[in-house]
Amino acid sequence: MLYRLSFNKTDEGLLRVSASTEPSSEQVISMYDDDQVFLHLVGYAGLGPEIEQAIRTAVQIGFGPANTPSCCEEVELNDHQLALLRLGTARRLHPPAV
Repeated sequence: MLYRLSFNKTDEGLLRVSASTEPSSEQVISMYDDDQVFLHLVGYAGLGPEIEQAIRTAVQIGFGPANTPSCCEEVELNDHQLALLRLGTARRLHPPAV
């Protein structure tokens, strides 16, 4: 399934990764101690070199000194990859409107 990922640094210094399937869908959010924790998982997810590099660049922008949100990288992820990136069991926010 195609997911839109966005990245930013929280005030506490954590990396926040949000994933959604479309603008009106529910959003999955995970927090990581720092960007290297997430990037380590990205290396194991089998995303391919171009996609992995695009995610690394987006994380650098979102986790950089300016705290600029980096949105969005669209990535095809399967259930195994979602679980590996810790996005499958994240707390869910912003349920879709009924």
